[in-house]
Amino acid sequence: MRKEELYGIYQGEVQVGVSVTSFMTGVTIFFAGLLITKFDSYDDSIKIPILFLILSAFGFLYSTLILANSSADISRLKTERFHRNMNLGDSIGEYVGVYFLVLAIPLVINVITDDSFLRISTLLASLGGLSVYHLSGFSIMQDHYKRMHYLLFSLVLILEISLFIAQRAGGYLVSLASILIFYLLALTFFSRNKRLN
Repeated sequence: MRKEELYGIYQGEVQVGVSVTSFMTGVTIFFAGLLITKFDSYDDSIKIPILFLILSAFGFLYSTLILANSSADISRLKTERFHRNMNLGDSIGEYVGVYFLVLAIPLVINVITDDSFLRISTLLASLGGLSVYHLSGFSIMQDHYKRMHYLLFSLVLILEISLFIAQRAGGYLVSLASILIFYLLALTFFSRNKRLN
């Protein structure tokens, strides 16, 4: 493959990444704004999902900026820097953007309705979809963490289920949320320089 064709493919990769992450930034900001206007007072049970949505929005926003800036690296023929920046943008977009959005949705539903069927169905759909995505090989965690990815992903599921239960039962909600936030940020940090296959 000629260099020009390869650079064209790289530019296409940037365009798709920027389009998806910028759209998702708008989606998460819309949901966070909708939630903020719905409540007059905020206890921890609503602050946590709003915080997750805000973190998700910033994850998508910064991912968009990094991916867009990597386009300049291709224009300057800096392919090593391009790959590093694409990996960083993808890591932030997935671990901070996608994960916090998917994990926030069941917590939001858990607060706004008392309907057990809807609450449990949303949790199962959220975690089931995330599991299928992860186990199908699409998640970058598999490439970043090789054999450990099953254990690392299991911890995400355990923490989310614990948060979901603690949100209704009370107690440990802030501690569990803090652990999950730190954990996902640590996954992002340690994956930033790993090369994808």
